[in-house]
Amino acid sequence: MFIAPIQASSRRSLQQAGERLRQHYQRYRSSAPFWDAYQQVQRELVAAYPEHQAELCNRLAVFAQRLGAVEKAQLLETAEFEH
Repeated sequence: MFIAPIQASSRRSLQQAGERLRQHYQRYRSSAPFWDAYQQVQRELVAAYPEHQAELCNRLAVFAQRLGAVEKAQLLETAEFEH
């Protein structure tokens, strides 16, 4: 699974988001509260770094897979977001 490199400016925010999701997953597993948190984190990251929308969404999806929330992450085609 190929994930494009992410810029240093958004790397820290992504790490913080991952920690938030890890805490929610430990508490709720893959129930609705986890997915609510996932969507909120995703909205925040995309709002802060719209130029990296596909990268960030894909990285969150892979992270959810690694946590065990999903069996296989569904990744976005990055070309969809290039203009």
